[in-house]
Amino acid sequence: MIKSLTCLSALAASLACATTAFAFETYKVTGIKAGDTLTIREEPDDGGKPADWKELGRIPADASDVLGTGRSKLVGEQRWFEISFRSTRGWVNAKFLEGAEFADLKGATFTCAGAEPFWGVTLGPGEGEYSDPDSQTKLTTDRVQPATARLFPLLYRLTDTNGRKVRATVSQQDWCSDGMSEYDYSFQVLLSNDDDFQQGCCVLNR
Repeated sequence: MIKSLTCLSALAASLACATTAFAFETYKVTGIKAGDTLTIREEPDDGGKPADWKELGRIPADASDVLGTGRSKLVGEQRWFEISFRSTRGWVNAKFLEGAEFADLKGATFTCAGAEPFWGVTLGPGEGEYSDPDSQTKLTTDRVQPATARLFPLLYRLTDTNGRKVRATVSQQDWCSDGMSEYDYSFQVLLSNDDDFQQGCCVLNR
């Protein structure tokens, strides 16, 4: 996987330097010569070659604000990350990305899904939504609480339209599999109310 993040502050030190960069999904470009660029491509296909995948944009060699969604896939022996860079969303080879900084994700929105039965939940700082094959329910976010003295994981305290309390914890996972696709995910959600307890995988909306 990508190199561990460098401890940048006392807070980072308290999180331990061994924490891997993909938990926070903010990257800088590495291994690209000055003046050159890193190519953003359409989603890679197993068995294909990078040159065959459509070019969507380029990232300068000195860029440090590449935003990952948390979704990736292994193509052959190379891992590719889904990223967003200045309004362009696509895929880049993970070997050219390195963790740039610890990010505060309290204000982020996660889209999560699970299987058997198929369900999904959106978790945002103000509101969210839960859905399954039979229903769709709006959620109000009462509070987003990071772990004590940490930026991550996050605990969402929510209320549905029937007044029922719902809790969701989004945490780092190496790797979370949805059991339905070839994707791997950096984020896992544990969702519970008085009746159900569900596990799924998440991406950052970027």
